[in-house]
Amino acid sequence: MRGLWSVRSSIAFFLLTGLLAAQSVPRNRISLSGGWGSQISVFPTNGESAPALGISYGFRPLRWFELESGLVTALHPGGPICSAHGCFDPDDRYFWVPFGVRFVAPIAWQRVELSAGGGGLYQKYTANSANPYNVQSYGAWGGYFTGGAAVSLDRSRRFWLGATPRVMLANPAFRRDRWFVITGDVGFRF
Repeated sequence: MRGLWSVRSSIAFFLLTGLLAAQSVPRNRISLSGGWGSQISVFPTNGESAPALGISYGFRPLRWFELESGLVTALHPGGPICSAHGCFDPDDRYFWVPFGVRFVAPIAWQRVELSAGGGGLYQKYTANSANPYNVQSYGAWGGYFTGGAAVSLDRSRRFWLGATPRVMLANPAFRRDRWFVITGDVGFRF
């Protein structure tokens, strides 16, 4: 009886691992992004905006489920700060490191995908340290939400073109940073 149980469990194990490995989509994704980011503000005149660049990596343990992480940066979001004594350019940047999950719905012969997800976020704001206006660099934790649409450019589904909107929510001391970033993405899957 014990030997029969061992044979059954071995067969079940090989079937289960075979089904997981038989996934038809590539498991790894690397995407390069470029687009625009804008600060979400209650005051319409205080919003900053900037070009955004990014890179992301995703791993799919399941066909419809992806673990993802990446780096997105907003280049020079703040303009010059001026006073009666002149103007100063802080040469600032926002860096966001999102890490979370994405749920993927393949449609149209598995060549078009829609996705949605979210997770945690680390934000780093950097500014030129030699400034007369005391603009300080800081780091903060928060979260993000994302969506997306992508289309395969080839039959083997290796090269993809898509768009990804993201909402970045970070909570540094004494303020709340809220950004909407939308990018066009070029991806490679393997």
